[in-house]
Amino acid sequence: MKKADGAGALFTAVGTVVGAGFVSGRELLQFFGCFRLSAVWCAGILFFAGFFLFMRLGRRFGGFEGALKGVFGRFSRPVKWVILFGSFVSCAGMLSASNALIPQAKPFLSLAFLAVACLVSERGMKGIGALNLAIVPLLLVCVTLLVASRGAFSRPESPEADFPSLLSVALYVCLNVFLSMPVLCELGAHTEEGGAGLCAAAALIIAAAIGLILSAVCSDKNSYPCDLPLAYILNGAKLFSLLASGGMLTTLISSFYPLYAPAGRRLGFWGKAGLFAAAELCSFIRFGRIVAGVYPMLGIFGVFVTLASGIVWAKGSVFFRRRAPRRRIPAGKQKA
Repeated sequence: MKKADGAGALFTAVGTVVGAGFVSGRELLQFFGCFRLSAVWCAGILFFAGFFLFMRLGRRFGGFEGALKGVFGRFSRPVKWVILFGSFVSCAGMLSASNALIPQAKPFLSLAFLAVACLVSERGMKGIGALNLAIVPLLLVCVTLLVASRGAFSRPESPEADFPSLLSVALYVCLNVFLSMPVLCELGAHTEEGGAGLCAAAALIIAAAIGLILSAVCSDKNSYPCDLPLAYILNGAKLFSLLASGGMLTTLISSFYPLYAPAGRRLGFWGKAGLFAAAELCSFIRFGRIVAGVYPMLGIFGVFVTLASGIVWAKGSVFFRRRAPRRRIPAGKQKA
């Protein structure tokens, strides 16, 4: 497998999260409810922990397949199928969001996205890293400038997040790191640089983006029922549509790659063509329905996968290794 460099790995980790639901504010409203600083900080800390966990497991076990076997043993196959189902749901969500963002381009934009996803997936992690490095920094900077130019900011709401709200945030983070597990494990196994610094930088970027977007969409509660709340806040700005398309593409590829590789290995061209057709058909499901109906269930399973992975990592870490018992030397053999 081809390697991604440090910068490519950083923005690949960010790009697995910053997709259509994130940039539009739809996912953030679903799980955060409103703009509270404690919830944003909690999300940043949890993203760091999740990224660090799966990248370290990938490094220890040699990638996604090895991590699954190392964590779940004989149960790795059913867990893998659930993870791949989650990846497929994420693909369908990104394609559905592209249809909602630019209805006039339906279905040509989603078909173009799938074609790009196939081409990039052929290049492995190096291709994914290069694409994310080209798109994600530009996307984040432009969204920030666009929101700032409209003055679409709001103050954090009070009181601070209570336990159920923080639990919802934890569910959101587990959903994302769970769906990103295949790519994160491969990054851990195949990047020359990484570790705590890379994970901390990725988590900080994501937390800052969460705060920015929630501040914008919460400035006008009329945006809440919309499929794409931030597009409503920005009055459907054409530049925002282009930027959101970039976010959809990066997350689509991160979700598509774990499906594309095994489909090609098992069934060759017809496996890839079948995956292409199935993803396009599911893109006609309404985006809001996917976020509200399927994402919470995947988030619950993601909590289970993350906790199980955390236990396995902790048992193998230096902090939890048992010290070897000291050998007692018989009295007759001790030096005088």
